[in-house]
Amino acid sequence: MSGHASAADAAGPVTLAVIVPVYQQPHFLSEAAASILAQAGAGSVGLVIVDDGCPLPETRELGLSMALADPRIRYLRSANRGLSGARNLGIAAALEAWPQAEALYMLDADNRLAPGALAAGRRVLAADPEIAFVYPQLVKFGIPWSGHVAVEATPLHVLAQGNFIEASSLIRRGVFEAGLRYDETMRDGYEDWEFWIRVQAAGFRARCVPAMGLDYRYRPESMVRGSARIRPVLLDALRRRHRKAYGGPSLLALEQAHHPRYAWVGPEAVACFTDPGNIRRFVPRADFAAGLWRILAEPEQPGLPPFLLFAEEELLESLRSARIAQGALRRLEAACADGDGAGLVLRSGDSLEAFAPGDGKPAALLVRTRAFAAAVAGEGAFPASPFPLFGLTVPFGLPAPASLDRALADCRAGTADWERPTRWHWQSLTLPTAEETLTFLQTELRGAPLSNTARQPDGRSVAIVSTAPLPGIAGRVASRLAAAGVAPHLLLYGPVDLRAGGLDAAASLDRLDLPPEQPSDFRYFGASFELPEADDTAWDPIRGALAGYDILVVAHPRLYPLMSGLRERGTAIAVLRCPEEGARSGDRRILAFEHAIDRLCVDDRSEAERLSAAGFPDSKIVVLSDAEGDFRDILAGLWA
Repeated sequence: MSGHASAADAAGPVTLAVIVPVYQQPHFLSEAAASILAQAGAGSVGLVIVDDGCPLPETRELGLSMALADPRIRYLRSANRGLSGARNLGIAAALEAWPQAEALYMLDADNRLAPGALAAGRRVLAADPEIAFVYPQLVKFGIPWSGHVAVEATPLHVLAQGNFIEASSLIRRGVFEAGLRYDETMRDGYEDWEFWIRVQAAGFRARCVPAMGLDYRYRPESMVRGSARIRPVLLDALRRRHRKAYGGPSLLALEQAHHPRYAWVGPEAVACFTDPGNIRRFVPRADFAAGLWRILAEPEQPGLPPFLLFAEEELLESLRSARIAQGALRRLEAACADGDGAGLVLRSGDSLEAFAPGDGKPAALLVRTRAFAAAVAGEGAFPASPFPLFGLTVPFGLPAPASLDRALADCRAGTADWERPTRWHWQSLTLPTAEETLTFLQTELRGAPLSNTARQPDGRSVAIVSTAPLPGIAGRVASRLAAAGVAPHLLLYGPVDLRAGGLDAAASLDRLDLPPEQPSDFRYFGASFELPEADDTAWDPIRGALAGYDILVVAHPRLYPLMSGLRERGTAIAVLRCPEEGARSGDRRILAFEHAIDRLCVDDRSEAERLSAAGFPDSKIVVLSDAEGDFRDILAGLWA
């Protein structure tokens, strides 16, 4: 392919337009423009140079001379509006000037397009109508000579590390015709990241195209370097603009869909999932060893989940049937916090409770995938010392003990003549590994281990958190939800008798172990309140267990201090006023946290009148004895 645009390309209607904002440093503009006009095989390429009120006369002179010399170039000058404003001005001009332009490319004036870049991007857009924009694999030049490895990004990647998608991307015209533009109030950086979040939220999808090369000029001082100095401020602003996207329900739904947390190593296949009742994909057992190798040699590529589960299939089925599989996996995950793995020891019984397992034989082993991969590539016993164990009582017979020895031996035998895994790329890592993605979620939601329950069929997820045995009002709410087609997840504090009534409606059962109650000097109308600090790690398992539900129905007053934080992260809160609490102390606790409560459910009209008279908004009170019909209607405002 020629390195120069053909006469036919230059003469035809503009099919692609490139927007180049420029402010100071006009000496780079010539390189950028030359790289654009030399693009071959992309049809006719138009160029819009936007002089963003640059005070240097050379910028105006150079832009005007280019526009006068070539009919494919437009030169615009405006008062300084910032990078977003300059891009938006160029977008509007290109859409108006070239109605046949299929897509627009954003190029910063100090960067250069690699030969054939636009043709490569255009081919991908033409071949797949579902792709709305394509972004390049960039090569940095200047200070370090490096680049980014080309990998496919998921919607969760965009939220976690969206600035890896270069602003220099080829974007379909339809994205802009849908009304999407860069936010002109963002003048300190990350305006492209924020734009990609909104593009994704609008349903548009992207693809990385390595052949669409970009020469990215890495300078000692630049807008990017300036943004890095105030990164915490910019990240906080980004999250405030997109609270729903960074909320627990959104983030954990994306994890379920794109980043399974566990992989069960079965005899024929490796099943990948977050909720064991919602398996997302299978990896043939024959490809398992190669997947382990890839974790060590190509950690930037998508691969196996961060945890491997070794257990008999019979055990998984029994845990699922008893509706306690999610909780058992979360407990195993918690036991892995300080090491490479943990084991689950079982005993039969009718209550869901933990016990000290002693030196029992584990029925399940959860192992960090990277540690197991390193063991396959190395020699000697694994683990070097026994994994920590925890015990759980279950309502079924005990399966055979779990072992990872056979899988370890098989993988070692299959890779005996393979070259040891070594990362060879000269480019820097672009995206977080599977473990780093999980850490991002835990940090973002301030809890660990996180909830691992799947969304309901209608996309919703509801949990009831209460004492055990289930109070009467909580049992009635659970039954009403189930009758409305929304089986709630039950998170119970205290010994859980699996034979007790009210549990049949649950989609899953888990036991919460609240931290020991701490004395507090805080008083509200004379009543003592326990107020855990946001950084109190003793509450991390509880915050993690409660994260990600669309609606949390709370029937335990010790959880009231956590409600506001959960609500800020996208979870609607309904509180059950349990008659077991004293009227005076219970009412005062509820009134103290009224701002964090979306609905208050009470048993009868007298309770509603008493709380309303005390100042609780009547519009947020639901009297269960008065409510008829679908429970969705009762909590209608929470489903929005």
